[in-house]
Amino acid sequence: MAVFVVGGWRVACACAAIALSSPAWATDESSSWPLAGFHSYLPAAPELKLPEISIPFWTDDLKKAKRAYKNGNYERAVDLFRSESDDGNIVADWYLGNMYRQGLGVPRDDAMAYSYYSRVAEAYDPDEGNQNRLRISVDAMVRIADYKRTGAVNAGIQPNPNAAAETYLRIATTYGHPAAQYALGIMNIRGEGMKRNPQQGLKWLMAAARKRYAPAEAYLGELYWDGQIVRRDRTRAMMWYILARESAKPEENPEIFDRALQFETNVGDDERIEAEARAKVWDDQYPVDRKKQMSSD
Repeated sequence: MAVFVVGGWRVACACAAIALSSPAWATDESSSWPLAGFHSYLPAAPELKLPEISIPFWTDDLKKAKRAYKNGNYERAVDLFRSESDDGNIVADWYLGNMYRQGLGVPRDDAMAYSYYSRVAEAYDPDEGNQNRLRISVDAMVRIADYKRTGAVNAGIQPNPNAAAETYLRIATTYGHPAAQYALGIMNIRGEGMKRNPQQGLKWLMAAARKRYAPAEAYLGELYWDGQIVRRDRTRAMMWYILARESAKPEENPEIFDRALQFETNVGDDERIEAEARAKVWDDQYPVDRKKQMSSD
């Protein structure tokens, strides 16, 4: 049992130990890699009361907006989401935050994205009985932490990695959100917002990888390929990228598919075959839950 103190929070966390010799990420992932995976996050919900919800979670217009979003008709989706947002629907706020963050149907605007995510996060209630509302609000808290971690000059958001680490730690230990675990892994490895602790960082990355969070799997692949914190192992690196490619969606993480292809061209047939066998063992133990992914698309 490890005890962490971040930003005044004293949190006990039991993390499975991993026998690794000890890597550095060569590029800054913060600009292109999504740190929060809403589609892959399902929180635990022990003994939660059922609250009175005055605003329906899925209205007809919200369903139309989601359908338009899924079909790539972002302009129509924005109009419908805005209408629902005006009525106080946090689901619409969450989608609008994502659309402004990525520039889908609207010019990219981090200030607007941050504003919408903040509205969702303000609705957070630890006793929330509706799991979808809880998922939305917790995920928005992770998005806000992402902005605080790196800052966004164009939105007037100054970097505050200490505050980001505090939020990540609370969410990772309370809800097991893989994006928060992934972020803590990177921050521990880099000494960002906390004392550098590569071994603890590896434990957090492994926790996210067990939930089949693609960025964490890809990051582990890079670590094994680079061989600075862990012992260099091309086969294991290829294994992690095979798993990341299975977990990721091409439209969200195209860089994972490109990088996996690069790895494949640089390993021998024997290494690739062994990597595929190892990936199969991991996948059998920690399979990707496509049904849960599809339910929140």
